[in-house]
Amino acid sequence: MKIQLTLHPGISAVYYGLLQSGYDYYPIERSSEHKAAIRRLIDAKTDGFLFAGARQNTCEPYAYWPRAFILEAAALGLEDDGSYRDFEAFRNRIMAAPNISDTERDESLWNWLTAFPAELARMMESDGFRRCLAWEEEWIAGQKKASCEELRKIEECLGICAERYGLEVDEIRIHIDPIKCVYASDHHRDGTRLLFTAGVLRADSVIHECLHLVVHPEVERQKKKILQHDHKDEMIDRSYFLSGDEAGMLNAFEETVVRALTDHVLKDDYPSDLPVFIEECLS
Repeated sequence: MKIQLTLHPGISAVYYGLLQSGYDYYPIERSSEHKAAIRRLIDAKTDGFLFAGARQNTCEPYAYWPRAFILEAAALGLEDDGSYRDFEAFRNRIMAAPNISDTERDESLWNWLTAFPAELARMMESDGFRRCLAWEEEWIAGQKKASCEELRKIEECLGICAERYGLEVDEIRIHIDPIKCVYASDHHRDGTRLLFTAGVLRADSVIHECLHLVVHPEVERQKKKILQHDHKDEMIDRSYFLSGDEAGMLNAFEETVVRALTDHVLKDDYPSDLPVFIEECLS
């Protein structure tokens, strides 16, 4: 499994645009020097109207879910000329995502996204973003030197997960964004390649996101049993309930299982039977 830190300019431009429109999660657990460097990137003259629409009130812990993630996905789906490579494929992916509620992907989302390619191109062509990208390139170089142990842990754990749970990932590229909230992490899959995005490199975050890929299909197979179970409130993180329907319950239960499995994996304790482990999480 090939794992490397990388820098994706399109995703960097997304968070630069969010920053211009009032993104206020960047100071969390950052040094004073880091926060000062980001504040110097804020350009009062930049119109970030489209990016301001990324802030929603549907997710209490993180107001930029799911639209920041959707902008990341959109940026990855653009051609060099700025047009969508396959807009229908992108739309189908978002519409099929199990952790996004229907109210978060109604027609207003797609109307909002029509202006995104042109707005992202404008951001990327600005002098402010060029300064931002130069700073990020220097910052990432420092992260590469400091992350050898974390990358080793990720490679070791996911190699075992691939053998035991059928994790079909050959390559992981990790985009660590210095503006993105340190508690926000997302992944984008392209066949057996995975792009992981986060505000800071943590082995547990990368492993957690990858384990969703093996837990989700098993949750779907056992969904009848899961939905019939009398879940205790303390077991489920209510922020994952989405609209409170069956899909929301499955989403919340999946998150519970992935968190538990991640804890085991990080302790070098790999449950031998994933379906049985999920059943145990019900008890």
